[in-house]
Amino acid sequence: MSANVSILGNAGRDASLRYSENGTAIASFPIASNSFKNSKEGRVQVTHWYDITAFGKTAETLAEYIKKGTPVLVHGRLSFKPWTTEKGEARSGAEVTLLSFEFVGGNRSDEQQTGE
Repeated sequence: MSANVSILGNAGRDASLRYSENGTAIASFPIASNSFKNSKEGRVQVTHWYDITAFGKTAETLAEYIKKGTPVLVHGRLSFKPWTTEKGEARSGAEVTLLSFEFVGGNRSDEQQTGE
């Protein structure tokens, strides 16, 4: 099951690019998105991490321009992937299959790209 989401955040590292066996470009990178919640200590910032995956020409564009710290707005399908830590603790990671994205915070004339 998946849901469509929009996430505004900053790239956690440079986008990596690889190619599938049939030649499809695949780019991936994590983004961090901050939110705030109230706690006993007051308002606290919480950072959420999402693994982003893109395909085709969009993947090649992202691999060229997404560097660590790049602000970006992504739109995609959210899913969760379970995994186990080295200590045997169950975890779940958030993954987004990219549908489209926008570079934010710049004056580029080609700011918006559409996924394939």
